[in-house]
Amino acid sequence: MKINVICRVEPGCLGPDGADHVEAFCKKAQTEFDKIDPCSVDWELIPRWDKTKPEIQYLLAGKLLNEQQTKMYLSAIGREHDDFEGRLFKQLTTCINHFFGR
Repeated sequence: MKINVICRVEPGCLGPDGADHVEAFCKKAQTEFDKIDPCSVDWELIPRWDKTKPEIQYLLAGKLLNEQQTKMYLSAIGREHDDFEGRLFKQLTTCINHFFGR
């Protein structure tokens, strides 16, 4: 069973006019994230328009996981939570740089 990772992208991380680019960025970055752990993870990159929603959420079989459940599941598939999120943010940074041709 795959874990679903929802990553909400802050428009501001794309610069002062990020709100104009965040939708296109998410679509482009989605193609790169789909290549990461495709057997274990379903990625969903979406703009973070609603600041009350967390930046990252984990779901399994459609059910929201809390932090402890997330850590347990990631451990069961051989991943460490902090390393997993570190890789996520590193990939996000790489995608931002590619998006802007850096």
